[in-house]
Amino acid sequence: VVINGFYSALSTGTLLERRADDQARMVLVATTVMDQVGVDVPLRPGNRNGQSDGLTWQLVISNVQAADMQLGMVYDNELTFVSVSVMDPTGVSAPVVLRAIRYAQTPL
Repeated sequence: VVINGFYSALSTGTLLERRADDQARMVLVATTVMDQVGVDVPLRPGNRNGQSDGLTWQLVISNVQAADMQLGMVYDNELTFVSVSVMDPTGVSAPVVLRAIRYAQTPL
């Protein structure tokens, strides 16, 4: 009984470690794609898909409509919403989603 409990704990620990590694890899891919927006990927509305490190990612860029925000008035197309979703094709791990709001054009 003691040996069975030991192997069960070891198996669970290994599974949790693998899931943590998968999540870390997905976060790394999402961060890499997000960092390319505005540098290698134009900051223009649209969707893009791709694969990296065996993972599937989707990039969505859209304009933020005019709104009265806490920091002041935001005008049409002044801000851009960026979202990166990374999925494991096997479906074992939950998807990772990073979101950001960026200026459509960098103010000088």
